[in-house]
Amino acid sequence: MRNSKLFSVYIHWPFCESKCTYCNFNKYVNPRDPPHERLLAAMKTELGYFLNNTRFQLKHKKIHSVYFGGGTPSLAQPVVVSSLLSTLDKHIGLTKETEITLEANPTSAEKDKLEQFKQIGINRLSLGIQTFNQKHLKMLGRDHSAKEALSALEAAKRIFGSDRVSFDLIFARPGQTLDEWKNELKDALTIAGDHLSLYQLSMERSTPLHKQYLKGLVPAMPDHDLSADMYEETVRQCEAFGYSHYEVSSFAKTQKAISRHNFSYWQGIDYLGIGPGAHGRLTDVSENQRVRTFGEFHPDKYMALCESDGEGLRKIIPIPFDTMAEELIVFGLRTRMGIPRSRFRELTGGKSVEEFLNKEQLNMFLKAEHTPIFLMNFYHNGKMEEAYGPQRQVLKE
Repeated sequence: MRNSKLFSVYIHWPFCESKCTYCNFNKYVNPRDPPHERLLAAMKTELGYFLNNTRFQLKHKKIHSVYFGGGTPSLAQPVVVSSLLSTLDKHIGLTKETEITLEANPTSAEKDKLEQFKQIGINRLSLGIQTFNQKHLKMLGRDHSAKEALSALEAAKRIFGSDRVSFDLIFARPGQTLDEWKNELKDALTIAGDHLSLYQLSMERSTPLHKQYLKGLVPAMPDHDLSADMYEETVRQCEAFGYSHYEVSSFAKTQKAISRHNFSYWQGIDYLGIGPGAHGRLTDVSENQRVRTFGEFHPDKYMALCESDGEGLRKIIPIPFDTMAEELIVFGLRTRMGIPRSRFRELTGGKSVEEFLNKEQLNMFLKAEHTPIFLMNFYHNGKMEEAYGPQRQVLKE
């Protein structure tokens, strides 16, 4: 199995000011005295473990992207983020072309830190707005107001540029109507930058929102037909505003605005997961085998592990070739760009997509949508490669 020349880095900051009612991610309410220094030291220790480990040979690769997620990484002190970037730069090297994204909540306190994050190297910002409806913000447990969201978005576009700012919205919320979503989306598109992530709400079991729903404390969820209508309206409006629907939930006006980090996942590029509960996928060169890494979930246990063992891993497990193939097919077909043939061969020991796909049956399945699967080009490792994808879509430079 050939090893890709690129890898991405995901860094998980596990703390939030409060827990959103719909969220089941690995996150914890920010303690009164957050352990910034101790968590930073643990993360730097774990970075050193992976970046210097000959088992993965990351030092011989180029960093494709860095993504600070969570949790709420904008709650971290800018010096923490800066120190982690310096560690990556020291071991591997960061360039002006490296995409470095930070997730941020649009509260007034965090908005005031945006300029500092820009100065230390963050060059792309993802705002977790979720909705501009004040009533629904409260229902979802968000800690910002609609007014704060608008203010933070304007500040972000001014500081980072419209082509380097994205924000999330959630549709199919409890009690939401199609007309309400149409109007909210239209208003959002008039003020958006060059990228949007638009997600259908998933009611996850055991979350506060799910418990409220079971008790009848929140309105009914939109049914499947209404949710589908909302999704179709989402695609229609975004395309009318000049956004390309390049992935199931992602929309961009230009190539520069596309999330390069997310493409690491969708196109099977190795990525290093750092932090409590962070997942990764790396190539174990010594065993010629791709592996999954799972970080210890709780921050205290994670930090203790890093201090005692040099890394905070819960486990590492090998990924069978067939599983890698299935993942790359599923993730690739989420995108307009499709499944990169060269990367597919790298991950599956030289096997072709045709060995895993019945193209005729797939085309029959998609015939009603007039989106047949066919060969197309994909930019991979610095050159154009063939890929299987649902349809060619050209974005502006």
